[in-house]
Amino acid sequence: MTRVIVCCDGLDPEYLSSTDTPGWDAIADTGRAGECDGVVPSVTNVNNVSIVTGSYPETHGITTNTYYDRDRDERVYMEDPSFIRCPTKLELAAERDEAVGALVAKDKLKRMVGQGCEIAASAEDPPAWLEDAVGEAPDIYSGEASPWLLDAGVHVLETRDLDWLYVSTTDVIPHKFGPTVERAMEWVAELDSGLAVLAERASDIVATADHGMNDKSHAIDPERLLSNVGIEATVIRLIRDKHVYHHQNLGGAAYVYVHDGQIEEAADRLDETDGIELVLDREAAVDRFRLPPDRIGDLMLLGEEDAVFGPLDEGVHDEVSLRSHGSHHERRVPYTCSRDVDLEANIDAFGALE
Repeated sequence: MTRVIVCCDGLDPEYLSSTDTPGWDAIADTGRAGECDGVVPSVTNVNNVSIVTGSYPETHGITTNTYYDRDRDERVYMEDPSFIRCPTKLELAAERDEAVGALVAKDKLKRMVGQGCEIAASAEDPPAWLEDAVGEAPDIYSGEASPWLLDAGVHVLETRDLDWLYVSTTDVIPHKFGPTVERAMEWVAELDSGLAVLAERASDIVATADHGMNDKSHAIDPERLLSNVGIEATVIRLIRDKHVYHHQNLGGAAYVYVHDGQIEEAADRLDETDGIELVLDREAAVDRFRLPPDRIGDLMLLGEEDAVFGPLDEGVHDEVSLRSHGSHHERRVPYTCSRDVDLEANIDAFGALE
């Protein structure tokens, strides 16, 4: 029998409290459920790699969706497995001659977490054998991609003899709809149904999330703010990736790389800015969030609960209307586990079943 880890992308705890979840609850009845901490910055790449390595960024090296190469003055999508500094739990299991698999929404995650896997597939570019069995994969920007991935997981459990299976869904629906909106409640019910079937076919299962989600109404452009006072800097929005449809590359965390040495002056200006809740220097960010110092900026910015970071077409501040994540306000996530194990963090998911 297979041990299964499911990362329900963007499943804020409020979604579970707004919808009946008999599948989730049934798993908890045999083990335990609750809330735990995700990793900050609360973005997809960082948390998925944290879950599959069972470690914090200080160990695995993934600190953002977009990495700034200071020497080349270049923004690079942090989606190549060469960025990962330690083996994943799946790789280690494969080295023990255990059979492992990964089913994820996006190709970038397949590359990141699929190393060593006997089966590694994405809903974005699925293999023909999986579509023949489960049906054509929905567009990854649709709400149907997540339940499709859970159905694919069921098919894999029924046809392949795996020791471990990792499944990671997509967060388009929570980006678009709040917890009490009917479409979101339908999505949660679909996830719950898929988890219930997976649990029936798995020897043990843990389901958790990579991050939560909040309404955002205030956008800030830190790069323009600093430029206006004569401080040249590059600001990296940590949510930035190729998939902009749902979050518009607006999230609640950023790294600031100051080019002229005025780090303290930049920190002071940012700290007095409405909407910015925390301005941490590199050392403080490393200590607080267990980040590697060579892969973050001179400063780390975290927004207030309703704030995201630009850039903006005009000015330093603007009104927006979207749901997004990235800051410490989206850190708390739910979990359910078929074993009576208390998860303090989502990175404990694999360890709970080892």
